[in-house]
Amino acid sequence: MIKAGSSFFHNGKRGTIGAIIPLKGVFYAVTVSNIFQGKGDRLKVNGKRLAVTQVLKEHKLALIELPPGIEAEITEFGTPAELELAKLVNDNRIIHYCRVANSGASLLFLGFQCHDMPAPEDSGSPIVQGGKVIGIMSSATLDTCMGMAVSSKILRSLEI
Repeated sequence: MIKAGSSFFHNGKRGTIGAIIPLKGVFYAVTVSNIFQGKGDRLKVNGKRLAVTQVLKEHKLALIELPPGIEAEITEFGTPAELELAKLVNDNRIIHYCRVANSGASLLFLGFQCHDMPAPEDSGSPIVQGGKVIGIMSSATLDTCMGMAVSSKILRSLEI
């Protein structure tokens, strides 16, 4: 089953799916676009060969259309609560705890413990509060122990 936090592989590198969303009756996996060249790039999820369907440059997100009949779990989104504990999760079984330092219209600013920073392959992972996805990890800065995530507000508003 493909769900938020599932891994994929592209050009020998592991990436993480941040969310599964329905758009106009079709399911899409959403992740960050920085590891892809663009539309049409191939990746493998749960042994299935898929392709990037669309890149949303303004949000640095990639959408991957899931074929009919594939098992997928639709992501439940929450609203970020500032200064509350959140966690970055993925099927690599590594959980990184953080706090939402600030929640804007499109981005979340996250504070991590300096000894527990996400790795580059954690980019795209869902950020979870109260069991619901509140954002997708976009980047982290090691020297400040801060990170940024695309807010669930953006994911809920997507229309292609």
